[in-house]
Amino acid sequence: MLLMGSTAAQIAKVNDMDKMREEQKRLSPHIKLKKPVIRQRVETKYTFHKLSVINEFPFPDKAYRLLERLRDDRGIQAIMKDRQWSVGELIELTPFEASILGYNRNAGQLIAVRLRTDDLSGFRHYDSIRKVLLHELTHNVWQEHDDRFHALNRQLNKDVISLDWTAHGGHTLDHNSYYNPQDEEDDDIDHPSYEAGVYRLGGTSDKKSDDIESRRAQLARAAISRLTKKEEKEMDEGCGS
Repeated sequence: MLLMGSTAAQIAKVNDMDKMREEQKRLSPHIKLKKPVIRQRVETKYTFHKLSVINEFPFPDKAYRLLERLRDDRGIQAIMKDRQWSVGELIELTPFEASILGYNRNAGQLIAVRLRTDDLSGFRHYDSIRKVLLHELTHNVWQEHDDRFHALNRQLNKDVISLDWTAHGGHTLDHNSYYNPQDEEDDDIDHPSYEAGVYRLGGTSDKKSDDIESRRAQLARAAISRLTKKEEKEMDEGCGS
């Protein structure tokens, strides 16, 4: 609509705008709108769906971080996804259960693992806790501690390293051993002395040591990560499943 008294320039401007609208209508069916970016969620079907710690004990935040680290461990994640295991809840086992290292309720409905040292002064070494978790995950398949159970448990302890070392930039040491550089940068929840069963080892190695000492430290760490017969027996005896 043009008002009376409009100048020629105003009339021309309005006509130009009308032409632009008509052109937009003509082209609109052919203009492809940019699709919104949809972030893909990380696979959460095969995981531990809930984490719980005992808040009445010291440093519950560190205990929770340990459970998070177990849940997010790439080796553990790969095992869970490969075997299609889903665990309802992963919880901290009360230290008052002195004779138990962990248990699995109803084939994965709930798994409990001991996080703290016997004297409650700190936390068990991550490798030790992870071995207990793998033991309890084995109960998703086999209830009794028989040859079938031990065969699967040993396989899981191999898989948790082999499925993870490339993702973390590790280096092969021999046919069965791997060294994970990230372990040297772990926070203080790993630095208290190692406690698992009846033996105790010191903390991390000196980064400034020469090649020979460095390799010895790497081999020692890889040895700790492997499941021994003694540990296997201790976990059988300390299993509440």
